[in-house]
Amino acid sequence: MRFWRALGFATGTGPARMPATLVDAQQLLATAARELMGEESVLSLARVIGTSTARLAEAVVDSFRVDVELPQLGSGTSYADVVADYVELTKDAIPALESIVIAAFRAHMVRVAGGMWSPDVEEAATRRELAVGFADLVGYTAFARTLTPAELSRLLRRFEEVASEVISDHGGRVVKQLGDGAMFVAETTDAGAAIACELAAAFAAADGVPPVRVGLAWGSVLSYLGDYYGDVVNLAARLVALARPGTVVVTAEVAQRLGDGWQADRLPDQALKGFGAPEAVFRLRGPA
Repeated sequence: MRFWRALGFATGTGPARMPATLVDAQQLLATAARELMGEESVLSLARVIGTSTARLAEAVVDSFRVDVELPQLGSGTSYADVVADYVELTKDAIPALESIVIAAFRAHMVRVAGGMWSPDVEEAATRRELAVGFADLVGYTAFARTLTPAELSRLLRRFEEVASEVISDHGGRVVKQLGDGAMFVAETTDAGAAIACELAAAFAAADGVPPVRVGLAWGSVLSYLGDYYGDVVNLAARLVALARPGTVVVTAEVAQRLGDGWQADRLPDQALKGFGAPEAVFRLRGPA
């Protein structure tokens, strides 16, 4: 039952009913819990699998509804025929989608396994030295209230598309989308700075889209289940509020580690919530 709940499925009050394929998966999880990783670690991994696949399922179904189902219904196709088409489509599409998911997972496994890491002092977690950034759409809440659902959908899609392309092009990774923002990481300060500046520039002159502001920090972070934690992450999140629209604010560590050609202007030291002494911060102006 704990595995079942961790995968994101309700147990209800009676016996759980699960697909036969998931029965085998449950047995694999139980074996891993007993012989490899321990029960708590396997349960944590199951929660990541559950949330990731649940999001993927919602994205696939919603895309089908908007791009296939609604146009067919609007053209006069009966709902029964739409359902029949859906069934036929899934016979071919789901195996292809599963292949893509598996191939992407394996490729990311190779990428992550080749990266630098170190254990914490208790050897209970992994740590990495990374540039951590947060990009935020300025005035999103008020702006979103003026948009129709279709307009809001297009805005979010454009933000996610541009952010994903910029971050990937510079070898970074989107850790998570936050609706009106995104958290990203990069393995060097120059790569993180390039991502930050390009994100700020991409939205600075866009018609009908709020500008973006970015905060960037560097240092050791705790890596836990695909996400990152620690002072460096919290500091990067705090820096976003200091940045003006279309600009990037970075820590002193980032400014000191940048390669030749980068320019950073010292700002007044800032007292940030959750941190003791005022922090030295800089506005990044991009390569010379």
